[in-house]
Amino acid sequence: MDFVSPILDITCRLCGCIGNSSNYIRHLQDNLKSLRNELEKLIEQRNDLRRRVEIAERQEMQRTEQVKGWLRRAEQLEREVEVVLQKGDAEIQRKCLKICPRNCRSSHKLGKKVSKKLQAVADLKSEGNFSTVAVTLTPSHAEEMPLETTVGLDSKVNKVLSFIRDDDGVGIVGIYGMGGVGKTTLLKKLNNELATQFSGEFAEVIWVVVSKDLIVERAQDKIGEKLGFPDETWSKKSQDQKREGIFRVLKRKKFVLLLDDIWERLDLLEVGVPLPNNQNKAKVVFTTRSADVCGLMGAQKKIKVECLAWQEAWDLFKDKVGEETLNSNPAILELSHFVCKECAGLPLALITVGRAMASKRTHQEWNYAIGLLRKSTSEFSGMGDKVFPLLKFSYDSLPDDITRTCFLYCSLFPEGWYSNISNLIVFWIGEGFFDECDRIDEAYTLGHDIIGRLKLACLLETDEYVGGNYVAMHDMIRDMALWIVSESGSKKEKYLVQVDLKLTAAPANSKWGDAERISLIRNSIEELSGTPRCPNLLTLNLRFNALRTIADSFFQFMPVLKVLDLSSNKNLTHLPESFFTLVSLQHLDLSKTGIRELPIEFKLLVKLKHLFLRGMYGLVIIPPQVISSLLMLQRLELFRSGVSEGIDDVGNIFSGGNERLLDETECLNHLYASSLIVKSELALQKFSRSQKLQSCTFGLDIEVCRSSTSLQLSSLQKNNRLEWLDIGNCGSLEELSIDWATKERDTPVPHNLWDISSIMDGSSFQNLRGVRITKCKALRDLTWLLCLPTLQTLLIYKCKAMEEVIKDVGRSDEFREGSLNVFSRLRRLTLYKLPELKSICSLPLPFPSLKEVQVFDCPKLKKLPFDCNSGKDSLGVIGGQGEWWDKLEWENETTCSVFFPNFSCQEAPTEGMIRRLFPWKH
Repeated sequence: MDFVSPILDITCRLCGCIGNSSNYIRHLQDNLKSLRNELEKLIEQRNDLRRRVEIAERQEMQRTEQVKGWLRRAEQLEREVEVVLQKGDAEIQRKCLKICPRNCRSSHKLGKKVSKKLQAVADLKSEGNFSTVAVTLTPSHAEEMPLETTVGLDSKVNKVLSFIRDDDGVGIVGIYGMGGVGKTTLLKKLNNELATQFSGEFAEVIWVVVSKDLIVERAQDKIGEKLGFPDETWSKKSQDQKREGIFRVLKRKKFVLLLDDIWERLDLLEVGVPLPNNQNKAKVVFTTRSADVCGLMGAQKKIKVECLAWQEAWDLFKDKVGEETLNSNPAILELSHFVCKECAGLPLALITVGRAMASKRTHQEWNYAIGLLRKSTSEFSGMGDKVFPLLKFSYDSLPDDITRTCFLYCSLFPEGWYSNISNLIVFWIGEGFFDECDRIDEAYTLGHDIIGRLKLACLLETDEYVGGNYVAMHDMIRDMALWIVSESGSKKEKYLVQVDLKLTAAPANSKWGDAERISLIRNSIEELSGTPRCPNLLTLNLRFNALRTIADSFFQFMPVLKVLDLSSNKNLTHLPESFFTLVSLQHLDLSKTGIRELPIEFKLLVKLKHLFLRGMYGLVIIPPQVISSLLMLQRLELFRSGVSEGIDDVGNIFSGGNERLLDETECLNHLYASSLIVKSELALQKFSRSQKLQSCTFGLDIEVCRSSTSLQLSSLQKNNRLEWLDIGNCGSLEELSIDWATKERDTPVPHNLWDISSIMDGSSFQNLRGVRITKCKALRDLTWLLCLPTLQTLLIYKCKAMEEVIKDVGRSDEFREGSLNVFSRLRRLTLYKLPELKSICSLPLPFPSLKEVQVFDCPKLKKLPFDCNSGKDSLGVIGGQGEWWDKLEWENETTCSVFFPNFSCQEAPTEGMIRRLFPWKH
C-alpha cells in the first residue's frame, strides 16, 4: 500500500482530481466495509420494526402511514446499497487502479456513491425510532361509485336494503337474472346508498368483482386491500395466512360484503369471511346469472331482476337517444317505439341501441334499424361485439355440449313462442340427443333436468300466466343463440331460421344445402318446389304455413332427416311420393293438416318414434296394420282426429268405435305416451280393461257416444297418466258419474260438497289438469269435477241443458270449512253458449290460482261464486260481453268494486278459437 499511495496521488493529479476527491478512491475499500456493516444494522432495525407491526396487526390494528413509508424506503435503500456493494467488490477485485485515467475516474465516481449511501443509511436509521407503530383500524365505509341514471331499480334496491338493515335472520341475499338485465348496476346503486344514506351503520363495506374465472386468492386480495393490509407483506402470504388475517379482522365486525358476478359457489370461509349470524349482524349480497348459485351460496332470500316493463324501458331508451333526436322529426318519435320494443326490455340492449340511434335524424335510418333488428340483430351496431358476447358467457357456462345443443334448438321457434316442455323434449328425443339413455323414461327425465338447468341459468323463462309447463326464450337470448350459429358465432351447428316473416315462398333451394336445421314457422308458404339436396339436414319445421302442394321429388335427397313438422297447414291434403323415402325419420307431426288418409306406405317409416295426428278432423282412413307396423313408436297422438264416420269398415281402423285402433295401439311394445279417441261405450270399456293403454295414455277424447244417457268414468279414476279429458258430441248424455272413493266402506253416497271433500281419499284423477265438455246437449251438471284435485283448465261449450256446474253444496257453515281445496288449482274457466246455466257453485269459492274467467252467451248466469277474497292476488281477467256484466248480481258493493277492474269487454270466440283454448291443441 505504501508503494501504491504515491502512484495514486500522481494519478489523481493527472486525472484532474483535487482536494478531498482523492479520499473517495483512497478509502473505497474501508467505506465499502462500513457500508456493508451499516446495511446489516438497518436490516436488523427494519426486521424488529416489522415484528412490532405484525404483533399490532394481530390485535386488529393498522400500521401508521409513517411506518409504511419508512419500511418502503428501507426496502428501496436496501436494494440500492446491494447494487453499490456488488459494483465495489468488482472494482476491488480487478486490481487495475495503476495509472489508467479511465479506471481512476470510475473509482472516484464509485467512491463518491458509497459515501453518499453511507450517509443515507445513517439518516434512515435515525428516522426509524418509532414509539407508535400502529393505530386502531377505523371503519372503511363504502366508497361511492360512478353510476349513470338508472331506471326501474329503486324497488329492488329498497328491498335489498330492508334485508341489510333488518336483523331478521337474513344474512345472505342472492340477486339473479339474465346477462345485461342490470344486476351489477343494482349492486352499485346499493353500494352508493350504503356510502351516502347509511354511512356509519357498518364497520366495513367491501366490494369484490368475482367474475367467471373464480380464484379464491384474488377475492382475498380485494378484501385485504379494502381492509388496509399492506401490499409489501400481504402479497408474500400464503392463501391460508390471508384467510386467517381476513377472518381475524372481520370476525367481530358488522360488515357488508358485496360480491358481483358469481358463476359458481364461493366458499366464504375459505376466503376468510365469517358467515353472517345474529351475533355479528353481517350481510353478504351477491349477483349471479344462475338461480342455482343462489342455492349453492345458501342465500336466505333470492331476488330476480327482470327485464324492464314497457314504460321503464321507454324511459331508459329515450334517455339514451336524447330528446333532441326524438323531436327532430315527427316520424322518428313513432318509429322509436318500434325500435325500443325490439330490445324487449333488456337494459343492456336498450342502452346500446339507444346510443347508436342518438345521431340518426331521418325516418329512413330508423326504418332501416327496425328491419335490421328484426332480421339480423347481430349486424346492428354494438350488438354483435358488446351485447351478445356478454350474454354468451351464460351459454359457455352450461355444463356440457348436449345442454348447449338443446338450448340452441329452442331458437328454431319464433319470438315470444311458449313451448310445451314435454313437446320440446320430444323434439330433442326425435333428433337423437338422448340416444345414450337405455329407457324412454330416462330420456324424459334427462330432458326435464336440462330444462331445469336452462331455467336456472336464466336462458329459458316461464310465464305465470301461461303456466309452469311452458318455457320460452327472451327475445335477446334467442337473438344471441342465432348469432352463435351464424357466421359471427361459433358456427358449430348450421341453422337456417326464417320464422314469422310473412314469406310467400320458401328460401331458394341453394340455401338449404349446408343446413342441419331449418325452421320456416309462421309464414305463408303455399308450395314447396324443386329437389333441394340436404345431405346433413336433421330437422325441418314448416309449422303454421299455407302449404297446399309439395313437389313429388322434394324429400328425395334428405337421407338423414329425423324431425319433420308439417302441422297447422290445413290446406295440405296429401303427401308426395318422396316422403316415403325418409327412412331415417323419427319424429313426424301432421296435426291440423287436411290429410284425409294415411297411405299404406306409412309402413316404410320403420324408425318412426313419434307420430302426431292431433286435430285432423278430416282424417277418415288409416288402413289396417299401419299403426301396428311402426314397431319403434313411442308416442302416438290422435286427439280429436278421425271423429268423422269411417268410409270402409274393412279397410279402416277408424270404423266402428275405434276398437281396432285400440287393438293396434296395444300391440306397440315401446309405446310410452298416447292421446286417443274412443267413439263408443264398447271402445271405452276396451280401453278401461287394457292396463297397457291406461298406463301410457295422457289424453283421452270420448266422442259420439250418441245413444248413451249415462257415462261411467270410474274406470279412469286410477289412471295416473291421464292429464286431459275431452268429452263431446254426446247428444243423449244426461249424466257423467263416478264411484265415489270413500275412506270408509259403508259411507253413503255424498249429497253435497262438504260430504265429498270430507270422504274423498285423494287418489282419484291425480294428474288430470284439463277437462273440456262440448256439445253434450242433455248434460245437467258436472259435480264429479270435485274429484279433480289438480284441475287447471275447464271449458264447457254448447251444453244446452246444463243448469249448474256444481250441484247444491249444502249448509254454508259446513261448506266454508270443506271448500278450501275445491278448484284450488283452477287457472282458467271458460263457459260458452250455456243458455240454461244459472250457477257455477251456490256459495263463494277461494279460487287461489284462478287467472282467467271467460263467460259468453250464458244469459241466466247472474252471479259468480266470488267474495272479496276469491282469486286474491291471482285473478287477471274476467272476459265477457258488456250486457252480461252489467246484469251481474254481487254479494255487496265492496265485492263489485273489487272485481270491476278485472273485467274486459270481449267478443264471443269462434268455434275455431274454442278449439285452440287448450294446450294440447297447439
